[in-house]
Amino acid sequence: MIIAFWVVLIHVIEIVIIGAILLLRRNKVLEKTVIKQQEYIDAISIIIANSDSKLRELDTLGAFQADDEVGTFFRNLKEIQEIISDFNNS
Repeated sequence: MIIAFWVVLIHVIEIVIIGAILLLRRNKVLEKTVIKQQEYIDAISIIIANSDSKLRELDTLGAFQADDEVGTFFRNLKEIQEIISDFNNS
């Protein structure tokens, strides 16, 4: 009876150790994924900020104030940029 108890105890300890090792490995993989996603989001945030500043610069110059298709496209592009900038800043 004592021998069976020790055998079961040793196997339970082995299972706990193996489970902990597997959880640590999974955690490392998930941490790498989060880091990659954060780098991607940071890169997109930089692009959004650059686009926003460039559109504001073009808007102050009045380069696309015409009422033709280009002016309409530029107004729509400004609206899209404002929505993206608001989403990025919140």
